[in-house]
Amino acid sequence: MPAAFWLDKLAEEVVERENRLGRNLRPIRVESGIGASGFPHIGSVGDSLRAYGVKLGIESLGHPSEMIAFSDDRDGLRKVPIGVPEEYRKYLGMPVTDIPDPWGCHGSYGEHMSGLLVDALEKLDLDFKLMTAREVYKSGVLDDQIHRILTRREKVEAIVREEVGSSKPRGWIPYWPVCENCGRMYTTRVIRVIPEERKVIYVCDQEFKGIKGCGHVGEASYSRGDGKLPWMWGEFAARWDALKISFEPHGKDITDSFRVNSRISREVLGFEPPHTIRYEMFLDASGTKISKSRGNVLTPQRWLRYAPKESLRMLMFKRYRGARKLAVEKIPTYVADFERNLRAYWNPKGMSERDRLTVRRLVEYSFMLGKVPRPPPFSFSSLLNVISILPHRTLDRRELRFIAAEMLAGYYGVSREDLLNDPTFVRWFDHAANFVGEVGWVQPEESRLDGETLEAVREFAARLRDGMSEEEVQNLAHEVASATVGDKRFFSAVYQLLVGAPRGPRLGPLVVRLGIGRTKEWIRASLSREVGGSP
Repeated sequence: MPAAFWLDKLAEEVVERENRLGRNLRPIRVESGIGASGFPHIGSVGDSLRAYGVKLGIESLGHPSEMIAFSDDRDGLRKVPIGVPEEYRKYLGMPVTDIPDPWGCHGSYGEHMSGLLVDALEKLDLDFKLMTAREVYKSGVLDDQIHRILTRREKVEAIVREEVGSSKPRGWIPYWPVCENCGRMYTTRVIRVIPEERKVIYVCDQEFKGIKGCGHVGEASYSRGDGKLPWMWGEFAARWDALKISFEPHGKDITDSFRVNSRISREVLGFEPPHTIRYEMFLDASGTKISKSRGNVLTPQRWLRYAPKESLRMLMFKRYRGARKLAVEKIPTYVADFERNLRAYWNPKGMSERDRLTVRRLVEYSFMLGKVPRPPPFSFSSLLNVISILPHRTLDRRELRFIAAEMLAGYYGVSREDLLNDPTFVRWFDHAANFVGEVGWVQPEESRLDGETLEAVREFAARLRDGMSEEEVQNLAHEVASATVGDKRFFSAVYQLLVGAPRGPRLGPLVVRLGIGRTKEWIRASLSREVGGSP
């Protein structure tokens, strides 16, 4: 029997574990954290997609499941990310939901940043329940967990020091009140806990990123959300217990926090922590970790502007082990991978049973375990190639779509109207046009043509005249080919330059259908992009 697809296997493990623990949680909840301190990137959406994939797997086993997207919008601002005004340094140490939105379109900085990821998750068709740290703390959802962590803080501290050590002084109290005078939390320290009143006494006398506390002494109620738990000292554990989370993936960068919180959850709160997987981080083209603060961020919005959403789902569902380099210029290669797997799903001939299962489930998860459509008759790369040789900067989008459909219809043997009425064609065309116009598209090096072939095509274009019939164009093509590089090389080059593929419909009718002037213009534009070519 072939091995199960990794998402199916994880879903089975979660269900079996819950049964073994006798918790009978309904629905079985999975969680994904949403950062609110910087611009979301591909890794951010990857966390949510992987959690959601497990949710889908649990549901396919017949169990109700729910995904909680938890926004960490009570965190303090630790850095000013690239793209945010440097003057925001004055807000360092303040909760991100207490900081104004630099762009003025949301209620706060934190709401803006988390809203970007929520927008991406909605565009990816995820069904989730959004919970924000601000609301959860203010509404008292975590009150009991905070109380137990603070009253058993010696045990919490022992766990932290055993697992990872700490720069905090012995006896440090794990709660960050927000100073009612200056609004910062990372400059405060608790000096006394009053458990019977569920409040703490604090002094704002610490230094954070060169900013000194204001010296205010005050009190904060942890039942009103006047502060927050630190990540490493129990916040994850408090959430897991309060929300009854059964599964949450985590990135390599917070492995220590996950390990420490798992012990706090089990040993302090008495809740068996959720099942988890640790995934690797995404890297940029140089091999550097994608980071909000560094500014080397490929946002999910940008991906979804340039490629179908199924390609991004497949990227995340394909595997979770191993770091991967990503660059916006490489997005078409991931779309091509999606297309290959979709074709293999419908035509698995020659595949092993194991590979067949893997491709089948990968594609089905990429379509959210819904109906899997047949592959479109065209390829994404053909759209990129055709749009790139057209005057896409001067034509309006509707005319550009019409001409592209006309060219591809002739090549793929379908009607122009069928393409224009095909929702997949319309969506993919818009993705491709956005990519060509904003990123740029150059045919892969292996498609480059040699100088002799380019000269033959240039001669053919120069000898085309308005009013030529289909047969006259066809005869001219054979005449030029016979006198130069031969039919095979010549016709392959013309089709490559016109439609981005080595074969196509009969050339004479295609050229007349497209128009002599337009064909000459496109061939010349394509020649200018070829090695050794010129306009």
